[in-house]
Amino acid sequence: MIEYVSPRRMSGLAVGIVRGLAAYFDEADRIDVLPTTSEEGERVSIHVRRT
Repeated sequence: MIEYVSPRRMSGLAVGIVRGLAAYFDEADRIDVLPTTSEEGERVSIHVRRT
């Protein structure tokens, strides 16, 4: 589980990096993104799983 929390609102970049690394190293079979954005910033949980 990876937690992204930042007022910069760049969760798309974080998700892209995780997906790219998982594909490059052939390490993840499933990546789920759970957005929980708040008013003062952005929070996203990225759940990476191997099945």
